[in-house]
Amino acid sequence: MVKNYLIKFLVDEIQFERIKLNASAKGHKTISSYLRDVTMNKDRKIETMIVEIHNEVVKNGRARA
Repeated sequence: MVKNYLIKFLVDEIQFERIKLNASAKGHKTISSYLRDVTMNKDRKIETMIVEIHNEVVKNGRARA
């Protein structure tokens, strides 16, 4: 995938070290890869949780009927 846009933001030293450690722990070779993964997958995780909650509510509603 071609990446055409650059995003910059500032962090302090502690935040930078924490990001580096988290990236390494998750198996990412670069901080950029880790940050893309974290930001893009968070939305999917929230969406999955909403669907799971919805399904549970529907299931519980049927059990009571």
